[in-house]
Formats: sequence, structure tokens, C-alpha cells
Amino acid sequence: MVNKAKWIMLIAALSLVAAGCGPKKATKETLSQIEECKTAYEEAKVKKSDLEKELANLKAQLDEKQQTVETLKAERDSLNDWLTNVLEKGY
Repeated sequence: MVNKAKWIMLIAALSLVAAGCGPKKATKETLSQIEECKTAYEEAKVKKSDLEKELANLKAQLDEKQQTVETLKAERDSLNDWLTNVLEKGY
């Protein structure tokens, strides 16, 4: 009798586990959330691409401005040397 009760309890437990582990259908709410996540992901990819383009543009502008600064520094140094030379000659 004890063995029979153990078998019945074992079968009942396995039935509950099997019922809980079976395939489940996604609810409409879950599907809606998945769609929202996909949409947000796609929007984030587009925004990332836009920001990467903007970053590249800003880096190019920075490089251009740094080159301008170097050119102006060289011009300043040249003019400073010229002025020093003129003042030393007493003009």
C-alpha cells in the first residue's frame, strides 16, 4: 500500500511538472511589448548612426580648426620675428 501511494504521488508530481514546463503561448500584451522593444531598438540604431556621423563631422571640424590655429601661430611668430628685426634696426 505504501509503494502504491508513493507511485501515485510520484506520477502526480511529474504531471504537475510536465504541465508547468510545456510550451506557452505569448499573450497579446507580451507580443506588443516585443514589438515596442523592436521599434525602440531600430530607432536607437538610427540615432546611433546619426550620432556617429555627427561625431565624425565634429572631429573633422576640430582638425580643421587645429590646423588653422597652427597656421595662425606660425604667422604670428613670423610677424613677431619681423617686428623684432625692424625694431633692432631702429626703423
